[in-house]
Amino acid sequence: MTSFLNLSAGEKMIDRKQNHKSRAVGVLLRGVLGLCGALFFVGGVGAQTIRIAAAADLQYALADLAAQYEKHSPAKLAVTYGSSGNFYSQIQNGAPFDLYLSADVTYPQKLVEAGLGERDSLYLYARGRIVLWVARDFPLDPALLEWKILEEPRVQKIAIANPEHAPYGAAAVEALKKAGMYDKVRAKFVYGENISQTAQFVQSGGAQVGIVAFSLAI
Repeated sequence: MTSFLNLSAGEKMIDRKQNHKSRAVGVLLRGVLGLCGALFFVGGVGAQTIRIAAAADLQYALADLAAQYEKHSPAKLAVTYGSSGNFYSQIQNGAPFDLYLSADVTYPQKLVEAGLGERDSLYLYARGRIVLWVARDFPLDPALLEWKILEEPRVQKIAIANPEHAPYGAAAVEALKKAGMYDKVRAKFVYGENISQTAQFVQSGGAQVGIVAFSLAI
């Protein structure tokens, strides 16, 4: 499943609370997710569990990072993947996460403003991109047709993440509106709870086209 068309970019943020556990992971992510090319480890972290709420598009990269981190630290990483908006609501209601990896800058900024995160812990760690994505054997190529592929009769379902709480879904809606396509194709939408589930709709054949994270498409 490698056919896709790059559409746009967004921002992602870390919001880490001011304690030894989250400092350790924050430095690790600055080194690797920040593409600095090296792993950094902070001493003084005991044998404890670091609870991480992570946007669903990070599942492959973060799984590798967690495995590498645990080889060099007594701390264990407990990662939960989902939509950034849902995590935002959970943290507001007291969910005990040490580190919040959001796919949108707005959510961690609001948490800091509400006193639920340290202001100096905000860190831009990556820029996310959305792409039009189809199965390898699908007869239409988004790289050639671009937005017009969505109007094709053979495209009966278009998968996007729920824009109410998934930043990639909100980005998809924004991109469609800018392209003048939103009202033309919105009746075809099927909504994933997060961007990972959205990609699964295309993988399983539940949708012919998906607007997904570039990191998942590759």
